[in-house]
Amino acid sequence: MIIDSSQEAASSAVPGAGCRIPEPHSTGGAVRRKEAAAVDARLIDVRFRDPLGRAHQLPWLEAAQDIVFEDGPVIRPFPVRPGRRVAPGWWWSSTTGRLVAYGSGAMRTQLMLLDRDPAVVALACRPVELVWPEKSRVVAHVPQLMARLEDGSGLLLDCAGHSGPSTRLATRARVVADAAEAAGWSYQLAGPPDRG
Repeated sequence: MIIDSSQEAASSAVPGAGCRIPEPHSTGGAVRRKEAAAVDARLIDVRFRDPLGRAHQLPWLEAAQDIVFEDGPVIRPFPVRPGRRVAPGWWWSSTTGRLVAYGSGAMRTQLMLLDRDPAVVALACRPVELVWPEKSRVVAHVPQLMARLEDGSGLLLDCAGHSGPSTRLATRARVVADAAEAAGWSYQLAGPPDRG
């Protein structure tokens, strides 16, 4: 089941809690029914760097079972944009015992929430890039955060601001959610948590 992000924001990272994929710029609370997969997960590759920084590209379904992505460096760093209220920074994770990067205030908040979740045993910032064919081109997407869960599966997470995800992010989120589900992982497209 895919649940709109305007519903309860405080959910556990445990798989089965649902993927939060809101419609572009939507604040409605409709629950969407499961549709056919946007892209066959067997056609999706993953790019990542090993702990020594060497780049690799493997089929997603194979790598998701065998590779410890959270031990590698970021696949693509965050850009620094002058004039932004929150610049990229670092969060000291009590879960991992090391610094984890973040690129925005919304991402920092999600990182803090994941760090407190007892189901999370490791955290990483942008350790993977998913790549898939779409019509006559290749599309790539780097989920902003990754969490390893105590059952060995993973959680990929992207953050949307107060205005919701862009059309581009919402479209890519559907592909990433399907890919995560095919590998026994989960995916969340998280908005800012409720202030109440």
